[in-house]
Amino acid sequence: MLSQGPQILQNPMLGSVVTITGSQMTVRLDGDGHDERTSRIGAMVKAKCVHREVIGTISAVQADGNGGRHPILAIDLVGEIVTGDDGPRFVRGVSHHPVPGAPVLPATDDDLNAIFARPCDSNIQLGALYDNPAQPAYVQIDDLLSKHFAVLGASGSGKSCTVALILSKILEQHPNAHVLLLDPHNEYASAFGPLAEVISVDNMKLPFWLLDSEEAVRVLVRGGTPTERESQALILRDSIARARRHFAGGESASITVDTPVPYRISDLTRFLNEAMGKLDRPETTMPYLRLRSRLESLRGDRRFSFMFSEGFDIPDTLPDLVGRLLRIPVSGKPLAILDLSGMPSEVTDVVVSLCGRIIFDFAVWSGREMMPPVLLVCEEAHRYVPADESVGFAATARTITRIAKEGRKYGLALALVTQRPSELSPEALSQCGTIFALRMTNELDQEFVARTVPDAARGMLAALPSLPTQQAIVSGEGVPIPMRIRIDDLPQGRRPRSEAAEFSKAWRADSGDTALREEGVRRWRMQARQP
Repeated sequence: MLSQGPQILQNPMLGSVVTITGSQMTVRLDGDGHDERTSRIGAMVKAKCVHREVIGTISAVQADGNGGRHPILAIDLVGEIVTGDDGPRFVRGVSHHPVPGAPVLPATDDDLNAIFARPCDSNIQLGALYDNPAQPAYVQIDDLLSKHFAVLGASGSGKSCTVALILSKILEQHPNAHVLLLDPHNEYASAFGPLAEVISVDNMKLPFWLLDSEEAVRVLVRGGTPTERESQALILRDSIARARRHFAGGESASITVDTPVPYRISDLTRFLNEAMGKLDRPETTMPYLRLRSRLESLRGDRRFSFMFSEGFDIPDTLPDLVGRLLRIPVSGKPLAILDLSGMPSEVTDVVVSLCGRIIFDFAVWSGREMMPPVLLVCEEAHRYVPADESVGFAATARTITRIAKEGRKYGLALALVTQRPSELSPEALSQCGTIFALRMTNELDQEFVARTVPDAARGMLAALPSLPTQQAIVSGEGVPIPMRIRIDDLPQGRRPRSEAAEFSKAWRADSGDTALREEGVRRWRMQARQP
């Protein structure tokens, strides 16, 4: 008898079920075994039901109006523990619900071990439960990637470090991965060292002929009324189609304006001039003159040399570009970082559209049997897939949304990263099966995230405004249940360059001199960030 005493006290009854719905139950605390630890928000409880135990998470605590002696708990149901020949096993979802009056107990250590057990499938450990540092938090890689994921959090919440940690853990286990990271601020190159192929305006060529008609119009058609811009677009499309067919020669029958066949800028200019020369009235030549002027201006602008530099030969660089972006072959660098920070703002969204389109079209035409799975990580995703369709470049949003919707059919995974989720397209975010939600203080962002996470995670979202740095609420396909975790530290040398300036330290002495300003102005004028 005495030997059973500690076991009974270790797991006393909290209370009993009052009401039950499909995803939630309410419980009245009528036992003597509850305290601040077992009845706090986020604590896990269980209720007996038909040879299994239903597991839930406390999402709210309310006084009962009777002196607070029997508080009412709101509990989100997350799954069941089923005991089989191989011991207790946690299963997501609830197949049998407890009845009113059923006893409710705190989850035991054995229950927690079953729930948070290391998955048998490929997985990574990102940290530990925030309230139990001894309990590791694992994420399943295949479920995380095949069903897309999003990292959401305000600036300074640890968002960039979370992305770097996820990718680092994946690459540690899978050195032959294929990952493309869109980096708008040149943050991530320092975090991955020799594992990354860094692609920037200083070392890449994206010849103008790679652009489809919509992207080319975005670059060259500027100014004028909507009617005038439409006229320029029609003229440009016709001239590009002629230039492609001319370059292809005898194989031009199936070539359209969007076929990725090279052509010369000089041929494009010639066809514009020829079409303009056939016009009878001088006033009708204005669309041609505007296009030609814009084209000549960009060809002479050093900032656009990565797109408009052209020699006598026009090599077909598409296979090399595909290989570099998708890491085919990997060659010891499973990650490609596309540094967008040095690109002119006028064409940044066009470059993102082009890269996304290349990835998707190559995957479609290659076939699943040949194409290796690829992960596209889109930092500052709200800039390229905005909620407001009138903002940004429609082709970019359409390309990334298409990857979100259809990419998994072709082995394409998508990660959306943003500090303003309310400005991100709900259509794209709704395709993300796993959500990492870090601190958010903006009410619109909190409400938007609450609409995208499972019901079982919504009780935790009240903590979003006060989450410490490096803490996240993780929910969805990649984790067994919604959980609040403390994300592991990254070594100093593997962190993204996203830290804010240390004003109080930097302003203690006059660290600048005339050489600093002269060098800065020189690089500005030369459009070169390197010495």
